[in-house]
Amino acid sequence: HHGARYSIMADVHEVEASDGVRFSWNVWPSTRLEATRMVVPLGCLYTPLKAIENLPVLPYEPVVCKGPCPSVLNPYCRIDFRAKIWICPFCFQRNHFPPHYAEISENSLPAELIPNYTTIEYGLPRAAAGPPIFLWVVDTCMVEDEL
Repeated sequence: HHGARYSIMADVHEVEASDGVRFSWNVWPSTRLEATRMVVPLGCLYTPLKAIENLPVLPYEPVVCKGPCPSVLNPYCRIDFRAKIWICPFCFQRNHFPPHYAEISENSLPAELIPNYTTIEYGLPRAAAGPPIFLWVVDTCMVEDEL
């Protein structure tokens, strides 16, 4: 059905326009098994320093994954409200919420978990570390037939 496909594409373009991010897939794998079954690698195009209207600025440190990746709590994490844990979508590490998240529930979400806040900024009380650093990665890998 073309209408459903158009709606998904419109959503993809809306996300890119609002956050400056475009993924190779519209859905993030939620399990290790799903991640291993992906035929096309997960990739992301990101527009650094994009001006975002009504960007939430949080006055506290980000909640960081305790696993091998230093990812940050975000709307794509799986949440167990009863156990007060979150599961990292990158490494699938189970993380406990810090004590100041004790009141978290499906009806009382911190800004990091609100679906509309896919991009947030942390206003940290420490001095800035310096100017931003950009790393450009260009994948020049091609199939031999295309050379």
